[in-house]
Amino acid sequence: MRLGLKTVKLMALSFSLADAIPRSGERAGFDYQRFWRQSLITTVAASTLARLVRHAHDSEAFVCGLLSHIGELVLAECAPQGYAELRVRAGEAPPTPALEREVFGFDRYEAAAVLLRSWQLPELLWQSVLWYGRPDDAPPDVAPGVRELAVLLHVADATASLIDAGNRGEALGALVDLACEHFGLAAAETEAFVIGLEGGIQETAMLLDVKLPSTESHEALLEQARRQLVELSVVTAADLEEATRRAEELERRNRELATRAHVDALTGLPNRASFDDYFRAVIDARLEGRGEYALGVLMIDVDHFKRFNDAFGHPAGDEVLRHVGRAIADNVRDTSFAARYGGEEFVVVVPNVTLKQLQSLADRLRRTIADTEVGFEGERHRVTVSIGGACVDAVRSRDAGPALLAQADACLYEAKRTGRDCCVCRHLEGL
Repeated sequence: MRLGLKTVKLMALSFSLADAIPRSGERAGFDYQRFWRQSLITTVAASTLARLVRHAHDSEAFVCGLLSHIGELVLAECAPQGYAELRVRAGEAPPTPALEREVFGFDRYEAAAVLLRSWQLPELLWQSVLWYGRPDDAPPDVAPGVRELAVLLHVADATASLIDAGNRGEALGALVDLACEHFGLAAAETEAFVIGLEGGIQETAMLLDVKLPSTESHEALLEQARRQLVELSVVTAADLEEATRRAEELERRNRELATRAHVDALTGLPNRASFDDYFRAVIDARLEGRGEYALGVLMIDVDHFKRFNDAFGHPAGDEVLRHVGRAIADNVRDTSFAARYGGEEFVVVVPNVTLKQLQSLADRLRRTIADTEVGFEGERHRVTVSIGGACVDAVRSRDAGPALLAQADACLYEAKRTGRDCCVCRHLEGL
C-alpha cells in the first residue's frame, strides 16, 4: 500500500526479466555480460536522472532502462544465423541499428516494441523503448509522456555508452551536450551525476542477482575520459590543467558573444531582439498573474536625425545616439526596461504605471536630452527627441503587447507632426 500498485507491478516485471534472461555465455556472438552491464547502467542512470530532473515517470524510467536493450537480445535469440552475420559485418564494433536494418529489415527498437506490446505492457513503456534511440522522430500522436521518457532514456543510454565505451572522451562530450540540451545540466553537474551512479549500479546488480565484472571507479573513468577529450580537442596541450584553462576561456568568450547578441554595441542598451524577448515575457507574466497588471510603453525618436547625419557625418550621429542612450538609461527606474529599438528609435517599458506617471517620465526624458549638449570634435550640438507613450491598467490577452506598441508608435508620430521636441501619451482600456 505504501509503494502503490503501479510501482509493485513495475518491480515485479523487473525481477521477472532478471530471472528469465541468461546472465552469462554467448549465443550467435551475443555477449550476455555486456548486455546486462549496459542494461543495468541504463536502468540506474534513467531512474537517477528522472529524480534529478524531477521527471514525472521515475518508476517507469527504471523498468524502461532495464528493457531498453532487450531488442538486441530478441535478434540474437530469435534469429541466431542473421545475428551471427550481423556480428561478422560489424567487425570489432558493436552492431548498429542501421546495420540491423540492412540485415533484418528492422532494428532493435522495433523488435523490442513488438515484444513488449505482445506482453500487453502500457503504451508509455513500449513506445518509449521504441523511440528512445531517436526521440526527435517520435510522431505527434504518441501516448502522453512518451517523448519525455524517450529523451530521458536517450540520455541514460549515452551514460551507459560513456561507462562502457572504448573512446570515453567522445562519449563524455556527447553526454555533456545531451544533458545540457535536454535538461540544462552543466558539465560539472553531469559528471557528478555519473560519479553518483556507481553505488546504485552495484546495489541494483545485487538486488537483481546479476554478477557484474569488476571495473574501475567512475571517478577514474571520468578522469580518463577528460584526458581523451583533451587529446581530441586541444592539440597544443597535453595535460588536464591546460584543457580546463581553454574551456574556461571558451566559456568566457561564449558569455561575451551571448552578451553581444543581446546588447546594442553602440549605446550599450539591450537591442531589439532582447526587447522582444523581454516584452513577450512581461505580457506572459501578467497573463499568468505573476506581475503587476498595469503596463506602459514609451517610443522615443531622435528629431531630424537624418538631417544631422547628412550635415555632420555618421560619427557625429553615433555620438548623438550614445548620448540619448545614456540619458535614457540614467533617467529610468531599475524596474523599467530601456532598449534601442532600431535606427534612431528607443523604447522604454514601464511596469505598474499610471498615465500621469508615464507622461511625467516622458517629459523628464525629453527635457534631459534637450538640455544637455552633445560634444563632438570640439563642437557642441543640441539634440531633441519626440516621445509617444501608451499605458494600460490590465493585460488580458496576448494582443495587449502589439496594441500597446502600436498606440505608442501612433502617439510618437502625432508628437512629430505637432512640431517635435514634445510628448504625447494616451491611456488604453484593458486589452
